[in-house]
Amino acid sequence: MADTEKFVPQNGQVVTAQGHEGTFKVLNVSEDGQSADIQSFSLSRQMPLGAVIRGIACSTLHHFKEDPSQAAARIVREATENH
Repeated sequence: MADTEKFVPQNGQVVTAQGHEGTFKVLNVSEDGQSADIQSFSLSRQMPLGAVIRGIACSTLHHFKEDPSQAAARIVREATENH
């Protein structure tokens, strides 16, 4: 039995998906936690993009970790877009 904890995404969480480029927002996780529906998500615009990918295996989804310099640039860009 493995000692590592399995990642189970939550609805609304931003993730990456193995075999896919970019970031995705989790729209729905199956009751058994084995699959999820995801949609491409723009961090800078804070909005969904494109079609929903249904039934993707949760084992291929990973926590999204934003590089601190990317986060800083995104925050500045978002702040200046609103003014």
